Amino acid sequence: MTRGRRLMALGLLLGGLAVLVVLAGSVLLVLLRPLATFESVERLRLRWAGLERREAPAPRGPQVYWRGGSGPAVVFLHGANDQAGAWVRSVGPIMAARRVVLLDLAGHGDSAPAEGPLSVGDLVAGVEAVMDAEVAGARATLVGNSLGGWLALVYARSHPDRVAQVVLVNGAAIRGDGTEAAVNLLPRTREEARRAIEATMSPASPPVAGFVLDDLVRRSPGSPLARLMAQPARDDLALDGQLGAIATPVTLIWGVDDRVLPLAYAEKVAALLPAARLVRLERCGHVPQRECPEAFGAALEQALGNPPARTEAR
Repeated sequence: MTRGRRLMALGLLLGGLAVLVVLAGSVLLVLLRPLATFESVERLRLRWAGLERREAPAPRGPQVYWRGGSGPAVVFLHGANDQAGAWVRSVGPIMAARRVVLLDLAGHGDSAPAEGPLSVGDLVAGVEAVMDAEVAGARATLVGNSLGGWLALVYARSHPDRVAQVVLVNGAAIRGDGTEAAVNLLPRTREEARRAIEATMSPASPPVAGFVLDDLVRRSPGSPLARLMAQPARDDLALDGQLGAIATPVTLIWGVDDRVLPLAYAEKVAALLPAARLVRLERCGHVPQRECPEAFGAALEQALGNPPARTEAR
């Protein structure tokens, strides 16, 4: 073999080894930090979908959000321990006729504060900051999942002139009534994590791998939810006994297999709202925009074009 061929063979070998090292590193990252890897992929998909990353100033620091499309604004609020990428499977069709705004709630994703105390007041202030930056002088539809649903209703109660309608996606609204599954949302063991995940998902969905459950346990102590639960409650932000004063139309899109906030909870909330409609999604759990994005997307499109009338909750 000539010297040139030997050098070429050596280059190919070293190139192949480099590829193997990169692949091995990627696999190791997925195994050790699967949740962070999954979130990074979702945020890359936001860019690929044509959304632009922006920031709005807020009392606790910059609030990060993503925006794209044009037309009437639809603002998406994710749940606790989540981030804006949760909606990436659903916003594409919405952007064809509307402007979408996807928040990282305060203390979540890339939004401040990244560490230290985190209160529900910080979350509300973050939503207000982004609404002022993106929807000043206009009305928007707020779409909120879980904790984000509660934030949407709190904002609609305080700013009824700024909200055209609310879409509550398995969203918290009032304190529990005992129908919820008894699960620890800040699991300390793999078994606690398994029970928590099973309560949020449909039995029809594939089981979650053990290394993902272990990562959930690892992240729980310092998570945004843990930081929120360490702070005292704000009674002035509670919605118990207040839903009847929210005149904004509300569509409840509910994964019926959710045991964190089960269907009976949704029916109770709908009955308390002056203008509400309940849409049930079969074989879906607590986060339908991830678990069954096509069914959720179709229900959301219908809700955006046809808000409920005042009599529908009765």
